Amino acid sequence: MLQVIETELKEVKILEYACKEDNRGLKFSNYSEKELLENGIDVHFIEENVYCPIKSGTLYGIHFQNNPVAQTKLLYCIEGRGIDYAIDLRKDSPQYLKWISVELSKENRRQILIPKGFGHAFISLEDNTKVVMRIDEYFDNKYSRQIAWNDSQIAIQYPVKNPILAQHDIDAPKLRDSDCNL
Repeated sequence: MLQVIETELKEVKILEYACKEDNRGLKFSNYSEKELLENGIDVHFIEENVYCPIKSGTLYGIHFQNNPVAQTKLLYCIEGRGIDYAIDLRKDSPQYLKWISVELSKENRRQILIPKGFGHAFISLEDNTKVVMRIDEYFDNKYSRQIAWNDSQIAIQYPVKNPILAQHDIDAPKLRDSDCNL
């Protein structure tokens, strides 16, 4: 059974699937299109990727894809733990530039659903964390964008002062210099 938890950003949802335990161990779902539809979430995921940051304090983001191939993302941890961030990048939204965070871990089995129009970032809190990301549009380098992880307009409060970053995140533009068209 799926429980959908509302967040301060009404389009962003936290998902929790029921877990059953007996003498053999645990059984739980990671995905049920039927249960999503029953909860008013109509999205068809077409690809799943696993990210495996080796070190705690590794940061991915802030990432998104511009229209016409903006992505809905569903993320959860299968090993370790981290914090996932959703940032409203829709310029016409009353929530523009507001963000939320949720801890994802193997233990809590929480998932975050981040709809089109939102930026996304993830920071690992343990070594050898593994996070799964499902997407409803294929990655397209032509539309893929980053915004500086430490952009003062967005002002995300990360738990790590000097995260491990990829070069494209180091070189990412500030929001004011971005061609974000969401």
